[in-house]
Amino acid sequence: MGQLPFEGIRVADFGWIFAIPHATAWLGSLGADVIRVESALAPDIVRFLGGTDGVVGINRSGMYNSINFSRRGIVLNLAHPEAREVALRLVAKSDIATENFTVGNMKKFGLSYDDLRAVKPDIIMLSGTPLGQNGPYANTVGFGPTTQAFAGMCHLTGYPDSFPCGIGGTWPDFAVGVAMTFFLLAALHYRDATGEGQYLDLSMAETVTAMLPEAMMEYFLNWREQGPIGNRAESMAPHGVFPTRGDDRWIAIAIATEEEFGALCEVLGAPGLATDRRFTRLALRLANVDALEVEIAALTKTFDRDELVARLRKHGIAAGPVYGPVDLMQDSAFLACGMLVELEHGESGRRVVPGLPVGFSAMKPDYRPAPTIGQDTDEVLSGLLGYSADEIAMMREKKILM
Repeated sequence: MGQLPFEGIRVADFGWIFAIPHATAWLGSLGADVIRVESALAPDIVRFLGGTDGVVGINRSGMYNSINFSRRGIVLNLAHPEAREVALRLVAKSDIATENFTVGNMKKFGLSYDDLRAVKPDIIMLSGTPLGQNGPYANTVGFGPTTQAFAGMCHLTGYPDSFPCGIGGTWPDFAVGVAMTFFLLAALHYRDATGEGQYLDLSMAETVTAMLPEAMMEYFLNWREQGPIGNRAESMAPHGVFPTRGDDRWIAIAIATEEEFGALCEVLGAPGLATDRRFTRLALRLANVDALEVEIAALTKTFDRDELVARLRKHGIAAGPVYGPVDLMQDSAFLACGMLVELEHGESGRRVVPGLPVGFSAMKPDYRPAPTIGQDTDEVLSGLLGYSADEIAMMREKKILM
């Protein structure tokens, strides 16, 4: 396998929670030397979230360890005035600095973009905040649920005539993390071409809104506000989730053409449904979608879910099982794709984490387990930053390294 693309790139990672750790994990697994800066006095809150094996410990969170792989970790108490010199020395050795504190915190620590640029003129700094660094909302504190609400996603999620709701999990954080990776690569490419670094001011809400093009275009072009439509689509029918035989077993089906609808009716054993005058064309199926869904549900619930999925796919119909995590982990095709990686963690042992969702033909990602808190402090401070053992001991005594 060849050299990884980001070997020689170093990231001083002051980020926490989900979005930035997700972005830097991808960079680290493709060769970047990511150095996570954290403090045991105010550790990442994700260290205390779910996914544990029942044993309490700051290094045992499955959630934290699943998104902080392929990096080194140091402790540094940024609230201590003497920590600034250590942080700047790290930045001087780095290509990228990332952070997602509340607006103003990095400046308070003496680590603003101007401060970083003074020691590393071509540094690329990315700040991720709920609503950007400027304007009346700049100081807003937020997490994924509040970000998706402001961005318009909650308004679009759910069923008509129901209350707004969020989507499952922390999708905005991870989607934003992927976007962050792209923006950082663009800035790196620009720096390599021009020699200039730059500051990236990323609003999580803007990033999420940019991923809702239909709603935005409906407003810009037609001055109409799009609302939630449940599992339906404006250009397909049927398009939804339908019950199958058994307890809480469902199938998703999406029909785009008249030929597909005819094939669906054949597989379901109701060929006459395709010639029902209410459903012969897409416009008619959309106009009579309530009745159509009742007909389809009455048929699908007589089938075994997986058998029906296989039969529909054989006929070229977009269909899939509605999986929960247990179903997914028992699907041999999913397990064979190679996204799941087993890593040996120093405290929690051998655990499976989701790696990069892509297969490379010419390179192999470098997956390493998430560091325990401060695991690489001495190695980084002595080997990279040039501090002596006595200086490191003194910083520990003064509570700079904690």
